[in-house]
Amino acid sequence: MEVISLDLSLIDSEDTTFLVGHKENLSFLQSSIEEIGLLNPPILRVIGEKYQIISGWKRILSCRELGHSQTLCRVYGSQEITDKECLKVIYYDNRDEISDLELSELIMLFRDLCSLDDKELMDKILPLLEIPSSRKHLDKYLSLASLDKAIKDAYYGDKITIEQCQMLSELTFDNQLSMLNNLLLQYNLNNNESRQVMRIVEEIALRDLKSISEVISFAEDAINTENKGKNELRQELRRMRYPELSSVEAEFKKAVQDLKLPNQINLLINQFFEGNDLEFRIKVKSTDELSQALHSLEGSLGSGDIEKLLNILRKGIN
Repeated sequence: MEVISLDLSLIDSEDTTFLVGHKENLSFLQSSIEEIGLLNPPILRVIGEKYQIISGWKRILSCRELGHSQTLCRVYGSQEITDKECLKVIYYDNRDEISDLELSELIMLFRDLCSLDDKELMDKILPLLEIPSSRKHLDKYLSLASLDKAIKDAYYGDKITIEQCQMLSELTFDNQLSMLNNLLLQYNLNNNESRQVMRIVEEIALRDLKSISEVISFAEDAINTENKGKNELRQELRRMRYPELSSVEAEFKKAVQDLKLPNQINLLINQFFEGNDLEFRIKVKSTDELSQALHSLEGSLGSGDIEKLLNILRKGIN
């Protein structure tokens, strides 16, 4: 391997053999190169009269877009390094910032370029990449690698998280894209909300023999308020999944009103009617107010009103 200043026109950007990840969002890197220069030279391999990119796609593209004609590169001879060694170089050159999705693509390259079976991937490649050597972990990364380009682009564009990618990888191919386009790209759902909503949408689609997009569209149309945000969507989907929920919610709210709690006591109610517990919050300015609040709760407990609330709650979630 030698370090040389190379004409950028000699670097073959059409050869994507070792491309892992994406080639977009270069502005930050370009600013860094303009300010302090290229600190980590790209790594190439001689192929005929051209130079094949092993690692450093973004660095090379950034230099080109900045108008550079040459850049410093680390270059291997054509017989000096094997494909497998090239893949190792990619990992070690990027290990501090490589994402799970990029790792998944790297594992696929090990499989395809080096003709490795699943056992060899688990025994040799996963440990190399500092991933636990198990069937479960291999399946996870192979599923991520098989995601549609649109999903990968959404992740690389910071529109969805790696956890959401993993959730999508567990769906059928058609459902993956529909869930991405109609749900994840439209609503700012966190990971927990995404898993919950995706599960409910799937259950409704399966029960009603509808597509994912039809279920979400029906829920959106059923929302009466002008504000059709994620909370309204979650609530409507939950009602669609559990049709009896509306009557139970009305019964619960009436029972809360019947408690006639004093001003010092607030009963916190989950807006989606989830969970099987009650949360009371007491705010007082004196011991007398505290005594009155506790006395009121004691009365509601003795009358069975609180037990009634708990029973309604249990009925609503079952």
